[in-house]
Amino acid sequence: MRLLVSCIPFDGGKSGISVYTRGTARALRARGNELTLLVEPGVTGEDILGEERAGAGVRVVEAPGWTRRAAASMVWHLFALPGWVRRHRAEFDGMVICAANRRVCARYPLPTAATVHDLANFRIPGKYSRSRMFYLAHVLPHYAKKAGRLVAVSAATAADMERFWGCAAGSVAVLHEGFPEVPAGWTRRAGARNLLYISRIEHPGKNHVRLVEAYGRLPRALAEAHPLVLAGADWKDAEVVKSAAAASPHADLIRFAGFVPQGAAMEELWGKTAFYVFPSLFEGFGLSLAEAMARGIPCACSGNGALAEVAGGAAETFDPEDPADIARALEQLLGEGETARAERVKRGLARAKEFSWDAHAAGLERLIMGDGR
Repeated sequence: MRLLVSCIPFDGGKSGISVYTRGTARALRARGNELTLLVEPGVTGEDILGEERAGAGVRVVEAPGWTRRAAASMVWHLFALPGWVRRHRAEFDGMVICAANRRVCARYPLPTAATVHDLANFRIPGKYSRSRMFYLAHVLPHYAKKAGRLVAVSAATAADMERFWGCAAGSVAVLHEGFPEVPAGWTRRAGARNLLYISRIEHPGKNHVRLVEAYGRLPRALAEAHPLVLAGADWKDAEVVKSAAAASPHADLIRFAGFVPQGAAMEELWGKTAFYVFPSLFEGFGLSLAEAMARGIPCACSGNGALAEVAGGAAETFDPEDPADIARALEQLLGEGETARAERVKRGLARAKEFSWDAHAAGLERLIMGDGR
């Protein structure tokens, strides 16, 4: 098919949405689709597809320079883009919007599959300003539902779309995400011992502060055996997280790794990881949890939102709002015997095999072609 793919916003390639955009676009291209990538000013086709995938069968359309500001981008995508699509609709068979919880259109001249990642703004008070909340709570859902082919990346997000957006029961297609392929022959380094959490450093949504508090409750010997590594770009109120880490009784064992790009640097990080923890207050999916399980890394995660859904019983779950319960789960995970740990790893590997970018892309194609939900 000839598909127009909205890759806006891309967040500088440093968010879960950017990982989704890359994974989806690459899978659609690998399946033989001709892609036109709609991108923000300054974003290239190589940023989305990688150098080896850009080229024949791919073109890039850049949004106007004045859309660099988020508010301008929202308005342009909502009202100006539909006119451009209508004028060029003979060139396309359908459209994919990669972040319909951030950008939508007022009209849809093409069959459109619009993916919603989460409705965390309804779940986490104070996550956004009042003006942004008005857009997210009133303007965006009104126009998103006009797409006709709404996609949720988890059953939890689909349920939230019914609850908060008023979508009809069963009207939202659930297509789980995939995750970056584990390199052939990948193995964890001998002596790997880190406890890892990959997420942008954002407070309060990503819940780093409670994780730091829970880690501070661990016996010193257990913490020394498993230093805590927090990987991710600084985001909203990152200084709150870093202050909490500095005040922890185990402050010397907590390291901020910053943003780690996919590739050699990320492989080195995974190679040093013995355990993975995902304490976020709310997620629409949780890509890094699936990736950790696929690497045979034992995991603990929040028991709410989509994380328990993604874990599928393979991870130790906890109440993300209770530092004592997070600490309990960490002690259970880190202190597990070999037999129990091997069984947990086995369950995680089996669960991870159920997530595929190719299957996700195939689902989008079916929706655009009108082959049901």
